[in-house]
Amino acid sequence: MVKIVRVFLALFATLWYTTSPINSNAPSQIWKPEEIERILNQKVANVSLKYYYQTPEPQNRYSLKDVDCLAKNIYFEAGVESTAGKLAVANVTINRKLNKSYPNTICGVVQEGIHYYSSKLNDHVPVRDRCQFSWYCDGRLDIPNEGRTWNSAQALAVKVLDSHYEDKLIDITDGATHYHANWMETYPKWSKQKKIMASIDRHIFYRKH
Repeated sequence: MVKIVRVFLALFATLWYTTSPINSNAPSQIWKPEEIERILNQKVANVSLKYYYQTPEPQNRYSLKDVDCLAKNIYFEAGVESTAGKLAVANVTINRKLNKSYPNTICGVVQEGIHYYSSKLNDHVPVRDRCQFSWYCDGRLDIPNEGRTWNSAQALAVKVLDSHYEDKLIDITDGATHYHANWMETYPKWSKQKKIMASIDRHIFYRKH
């Protein structure tokens, strides 16, 4: 039905253009293909037929920026660890995104912390050692080294986001929202108020009781 309507409108537009008088004082009228397409879409939409017999294309569920933020978190937090260790960091990132106590975007979670405006950089930068993930505010350049480790982090980030938005992501941390390195001599104070959910590679994972 939609195709019939579109064909009819295309014919109508063509006939109108070839038969209607054009002011001789005005410049020649030329309809570009994209202009015809725009007009047709408007007309079809007005009669509520555009999506009546077809399913709208799915919207992008995540952006390249989301992939980059998650990949960097995986890379800098667990780049030298096993796939399980990397996945666990990704799980925590996703769990925070889903938790109302944290930002509701991947980059928002990864970059959460106190920022200040730098006139030199013309941008907001994090206050050193005042963020959720230490690599983001340690004062170093957050530029991954090209190679297998960075490629692996990027590939895993895509797989995690695909699985997350398809409700197929396996959470090997059982809902953890926090973790710290197991080699620390003194564990963070918050660790005493949370429940240990898993110990994977060099990290211990926690969630609220």
